[in-house]
Amino acid sequence: MNQLDQVFQMTFDEQLHALQSPDWRVRYAAAVALGDRRDPQAITGLLAALRLEDVAPLYSQNAELGGAPAGANFASKVVFPPGTTPAIQDAWRRRGRVKQAICLALGQIGQAEPAVLAMLHRYVGNMDEDYTVRAAAGQALGQFGSPLSRPFLEKGAQDEEFCARTEARKALAQIPR
Repeated sequence: MNQLDQVFQMTFDEQLHALQSPDWRVRYAAAVALGDRRDPQAITGLLAALRLEDVAPLYSQNAELGGAPAGANFASKVVFPPGTTPAIQDAWRRRGRVKQAICLALGQIGQAEPAVLAMLHRYVGNMDEDYTVRAAAGQALGQFGSPLSRPFLEKGAQDEEFCARTEARKALAQIPR
């Protein structure tokens, strides 16, 4: 069993701790596993992990350094210029994957706490975020169906990227008028 598969076998507390792993792949797997648990006690840890991701280097899907096209599952052929630090290389490969997994986990948990809504509202229409993050935020907000999300989703429904725009529009359809 590889390291990522092991995350799914961990206890709840171990998965929460794994959200702080230096390896983004472990953080991603922990977020997915915690979303599968649907335990509201994970919300605080997931929000803390989002705040850490917000301050980490993050690149968009625009292939600034060459490599996989937008929407690819993994940037396997990226050619980095000489002198690019390992931290920047890893941040580019990671892009929005951890944030995306956390947003989806929050949606699966299904508790529209004010702090959760505030974080997702920040992401859904923010063009500085990777499109996968915007789309995941829209999907999660649709699961909550909160009328407070309407203005943020309306902005997201105008997104230039198809997936993000579609998720925001689907979420708007889930909010009663």
